[in-house]
Amino acid sequence: MKIRKSILLLTLVMALSFVLAACGNSNSSAETSSAADETETVTEPLQTEEPTDEVSEEPTEEQETAETEIADTDANDGNVLIAYFSYTGNTEEVAQMIAEYTGGDLAEIQRAEEYGDLQEEAEAEILDGVQPEITVSVDSIEGYDTIFVGYPIWWDEAPAMIATFLAENEFSGKTIIPFCTSSSDDIGNSLHIFSELCPDAEIAEGLTANDLNDIEPWIQGLGLME
Repeated sequence: MKIRKSILLLTLVMALSFVLAACGNSNSSAETSSAADETETVTEPLQTEEPTDEVSEEPTEEQETAETEIADTDANDGNVLIAYFSYTGNTEEVAQMIAEYTGGDLAEIQRAEEYGDLQEEAEAEILDGVQPEITVSVDSIEGYDTIFVGYPIWWDEAPAMIATFLAENEFSGKTIIPFCTSSSDDIGNSLHIFSELCPDAEIAEGLTANDLNDIEPWIQGLGLME
């Protein structure tokens, strides 16, 4: 009888041990599975923007100064004007050479109405101080500091269209440089109209340009060679 009780007790102990062992294995499996899940969960890397080649920089003081100097240089270029009246083309040729040497702009002065009788009408205009209507191939002389004024000599004077040009424009503070072409007379007697009509301008040394070889050294002497 005692033997049977011992066997039964042993059987119960073994069964209990088996149940405990099974529970332990189950918990271990659950912990292992949980650990595996955590291992497989991978955080996605953060997406960063690609660097661009564009760089936004404020101009430095040196850059601004350099740009200003360039702008000033450009603004000073082309401030020489060569205004001329030419009846036969001789004065126009001289004006074109002056433009080449100085880099200045050309402006042709023309009488608005053609002469009927050149000899009679042109001389009368000069003697009577008439200022006939003219056209000029430049809108304004305001942007020019130095203005050449060219013409042929008629009856030892400048044609009346030159007086009109001087009277209709503001030359205060500007430099006027007369030049002429002539078959015999020089520029001297015609210069009075410049001081009379442009008293606030500086009148530079003029040239009687009968010899085209005189033009270059004259421009050099004025300090206006390009």
